[in-house]
Amino acid sequence: MLFLTLEQHQEVLRRLCALGKNHADRTPCHSAGIEYTSVMLCFLLHHLSVAETLLRLADSFGHTWFPVTVGYTITRTMFETDVTAHYITQVPADRARQYIEFGHVLNKRKMDACSKHRESKDPQWREAMALVWENHWASQERDVIEKFNAVTPQFTRTRRNRKEKPEISQNWSGKSIRQMALDVDHVEAYDIFYTALSSFTHVDVHLADRFLQHRADGPVWSQQAEEGDVGNVFRYAASFMTCYLKLFSRQFATWLEADVQECWKIAP
Repeated sequence: MLFLTLEQHQEVLRRLCALGKNHADRTPCHSAGIEYTSVMLCFLLHHLSVAETLLRLADSFGHTWFPVTVGYTITRTMFETDVTAHYITQVPADRARQYIEFGHVLNKRKMDACSKHRESKDPQWREAMALVWENHWASQERDVIEKFNAVTPQFTRTRRNRKEKPEISQNWSGKSIRQMALDVDHVEAYDIFYTALSSFTHVDVHLADRFLQHRADGPVWSQQAEEGDVGNVFRYAASFMTCYLKLFSRQFATWLEADVQECWKIAP
């Protein structure tokens, strides 16, 4: 187990980014199919974009004024992407297709929300939704409904109490992130890292605490970052990206797992 400084964790993240970018465009199509390949590549690009964003924020703001709440919030998505990828990889062709086809459910929900609020009591909302409907959903309504009807059987669940009407899952897998994390042996990372990161998405008191500085003359509200928080952002990001790149290497043989681990070898 290594104890790295903030600067060293940033260097690890830079190396991981370089490894991913240098090989991403040479990824072969997986035997599980183009859907699985495309989803995994999208997840790789997401990891790279988050990592690059964090590094650019550090370059722009420095460590003292690094926007910690933003850093934590976007780093959280790296964990979700990593867990989702591991879960899909267990049954790659079927789950990748299921992940993609849930988009038709999401489109139907967005269209229904727009339709509903065309009758809003607020005249500004009525006008706005009428414009959105006319310029976007009206021409697509039939297609959205047809695609939704085609995929709903695979996302319809009956609860244990069979008296209740079957309903469509809230997400593509029918499971929470924690349930998927348990399935892919990521429960420790969920309980320790993800729970801490979720404070900044759910806007609980830990987010507010980041702006509160306790001083001898009383509390002061400031955007000044604490080094421990900035260090955690880059430690989490490097850890999540390492996990994903190792999975990607096992699936596509684009690089060796040893290449990923080599990124952590920092000279003292």
